[in-house]
Amino acid sequence: MSNSVQEYATERGIKNLMHFTRASNLNSILQRGLVPRDTLVNEGFSDFNDQLRLDGTHAACLSIGFPNYKMFFATRQNNPTVDWVVLVIHPAALWTLPCVYCATNAASASVTALPISQRSGLTALQAMYADWGDKTRTVLEIPNHYPTNPQAEVLMLKGVPKNYILGVLVLNTAKQQELQLRYPGLDVRAYAGYFRYRQDYAYWKQGV
Repeated sequence: MSNSVQEYATERGIKNLMHFTRASNLNSILQRGLVPRDTLVNEGFSDFNDQLRLDGTHAACLSIGFPNYKMFFATRQNNPTVDWVVLVIHPAALWTLPCVYCATNAASASVTALPISQRSGLTALQAMYADWGDKTRTVLEIPNHYPTNPQAEVLMLKGVPKNYILGVLVLNTAKQQELQLRYPGLDVRAYAGYFRYRQDYAYWKQGV
């Protein structure tokens, strides 16, 4: 029985968190980390993935183990000329940085109705791995480290320092080679699968 977020993350085999972003943001992110949205707004930045934040926070949104493919797909459809990357974040962010755990999309009414205190700590993280109605983890056959709901999110309330960034995933080898030349020493890997959908997508077609 886990007694802390770190123990539970280890028990689950959580190896990373993920955050998709425009490739054009990468230079700034590698210098500063993921900066809270209100800080960026104050600096005049306006090129956000989601223009209307319905989760009631200025936090950076991360996913555990696999990007929020529903949001990622919609964002890419709305921005067809933009190049995208997926940041890979060290799992220690879960227990060393201020964050809240959301069992489904952080902007959903069922999540925003809960005070932040009820979305924090071990119990809230464990709730991300509970069965979702008739969508049991046994039926979904997903890896142990995936949250049950593909839109589950972790909100990093004060952003993520750059030293937590483990590397970057890109769509193809051409982009991989481009970024390796631009950012020597950065771990860049081509994994097209992370730009698609999770293996249990058929169970979630009618929403979450």
